[in-house]
Amino acid sequence: MKGKLYLTISIFFTGLAFFGCNPNKTPVRLATYTYATNDRVGNLKLLSQELENRLERKVKTTSYPDVESLIEGIKSNDVDIALINTLGYLMLSSDNKHMIPLANMHIKKGAVDNYKTVFLTTNDSVKDLYELKERAKTLRIMFVKEGSTSGNLVPRLFLSAMDIPSPESEFKEVKYGGTHTSTFEKLMRGETDLCAIGSSEYYKQIQADSTFKNKVRLLWVSDEIPLGPVLINKAFSSEEKEIVSNLLLNMHTENIDAFESIKLGWSEAKQADMFQLISDEYYNSFREVDGNRTHLDNILQMFIN
Repeated sequence: MKGKLYLTISIFFTGLAFFGCNPNKTPVRLATYTYATNDRVGNLKLLSQELENRLERKVKTTSYPDVESLIEGIKSNDVDIALINTLGYLMLSSDNKHMIPLANMHIKKGAVDNYKTVFLTTNDSVKDLYELKERAKTLRIMFVKEGSTSGNLVPRLFLSAMDIPSPESEFKEVKYGGTHTSTFEKLMRGETDLCAIGSSEYYKQIQADSTFKNKVRLLWVSDEIPLGPVLINKAFSSEEKEIVSNLLLNMHTENIDAFESIKLGWSEAKQADMFQLISDEYYNSFREVDGNRTHLDNILQMFIN
C-alpha cells in the first residue's frame, strides 16, 4: 500500500513539474544578444513563461555574447525565436534559410527622438557635416561597434549618401568605441574628432551635465530608425506561428509586465506601445539610400564573414 501511495505521489509531482508543458516535445529555443553588461535573459523571463504556457513546450533562453554570434546561431539552426536588432537582421537576410520576421515593436504616435543617430564633434574646425568629403583625410571618426544599427549602420548609410561609401579609405582614422556611452566619453577625451552614437545616449549625457551642450556640436540627427524584428523559425507549424503572433500582438494588454520587461532591455524601445506584425519588406527603407541599393550591400559585406 505504501509503495502504491509513493508511486501515486511521485506521478502527481512529476506532472506538476511539467504543468502546461508537454515533456515529449522539444524545448523552444528563445535567443537574443548581450549589450554591455545586460544579457537580457531577465528581460525575457516573463515572455518565456508565456511561450511555455501557450505552446505547451519548455523554453530555453540563450543570450549570445553579441549580434554576430546570434547570427551564427540562427544560421546553424540553433534558434527558434529570436529578438535581434535591425542591423543584425539585415546582415542575416543575405543568407537566411531558417527564420522569418514576425513582428517588431511599434513606436507610439507622436514619439519624439526615440531611436535615432546623431553625429557629434568637439573639433571647432568642423562646422558642417556636409564638408566632410573635403576634410575627411584630416579627421578621425568613431562608430560604436560593428553590430550597432544607430552607431554604425545608419551613420555609414548617411556617409554613403554623401559619396563617402568607405570611411576607412576616406578618413584619417576609423575606430569603434565599444558602447554608446564609452564612444561619447572617448569623444570628450579627445580620442576622436567625430563620433556617431544613438540619440538617446546624447540626450542622456546632456541631461546629466548641461555643460556638454557647449562642448559638443550636434552636426546631424537622423530620422527615426525602424526597430529590429522578432524572428521565428520557418519549421514552426502555422498553428504555432499564430500562437506566437497572437501572444505578441496582445502582450501590451494581456501581459503588461512582460511587455514592459522587454522594453526595459532595449533603450530604443522605451517609447513603444505594442508589437506589430511585419514582413521583410518593412526594412526596404534601409535597402535604398538616395535610390541606390548597392551602398547597403557594400556596407553589409564589411561585417559578413
